[in-house]
Amino acid sequence: MTVLTKRKSRLVFTTEDCVREHGRLREVVIEAHPYHAEIRLKGMRSSYMISWSGMYNVAVKNAVEKARQEKKAAKKSR
Repeated sequence: MTVLTKRKSRLVFTTEDCVREHGRLREVVIEAHPYHAEIRLKGMRSSYMISWSGMYNVAVKNAVEKARQEKKAAKKSR
C-alpha cells in the first residue's frame, strides 16, 4: 500500500451511502489527500474539506455518545 504523500494518482472513491439533495438521492464521493479529505455528493460541485484528525475526533465523539445512550437505556430498563 502506498502512503498518500507518495501517490502519483488521485485516490477518489464513491461510497454506498446516499444523501437526498435537490430532490435526488446522491452518493457520497470522497477524495483523499495527504492531510485532508474532500467530501462531496455525486453530481454536485460543492465539496467540503475535513482533516483526518478532525474525522477521527468526530468518530470518537460519536462512539462516546453511543456508549452513553446505551448505558442510559440499560439503566432505564432495570
